[in-house]
Amino acid sequence: MNRRNFLKTSILGAGGILLATACSSEMSQYIFFTNEEAACLIALCEQIIPADENGPGATNAGVINYIDKQLVKVFTWEQQAYKYGLKAIQNSSKKNYGNEFQNLDFKTQTGFVIKMESDSLPKEYWKDLKSSGFLNLVIDHTKQGFYGAPRHGGNKDYMSYRMLNFDYPQVIGQNRYRS
Repeated sequence: MNRRNFLKTSILGAGGILLATACSSEMSQYIFFTNEEAACLIALCEQIIPADENGPGATNAGVINYIDKQLVKVFTWEQQAYKYGLKAIQNSSKKNYGNEFQNLDFKTQTGFVIKMESDSLPKEYWKDLKSSGFLNLVIDHTKQGFYGAPRHGGNKDYMSYRMLNFDYPQVIGQNRYRS
């Protein structure tokens, strides 16, 4: 095989792989989460910081991107808690309401989160993790993703800074103080 034929075959093969990957409905746009896990987490984060007439919510600010990115880079020890917690949310939601959490209306989701906070969801799904503990973990990460620096994956377009009328803090070099 000459070099020209090798290049043609390689390019066609690579193109076929890319096309098959792009057409796959199972492909997730997230690094850590599956699409179903992400949908559940997005709905939960919207319960924590919902969009309203005063400003954007967790979804608009890219909180899910922040959490997804940090779970593979910084918070690796919390990966199992997220996998277990999101599965427990879905199972509890299906048992109590007959549907996945993200498919419930906002008011029903709010009632579910109140049950999470008081640890009154079905214990069979929350054996190794308290629902209130998982909710607090998600609350912490949601606030970090909403109010933190955009370079970490959340606070898209400085949304929370603009909402609070804050200027973006400029960090230039190191701060050196004289004694």
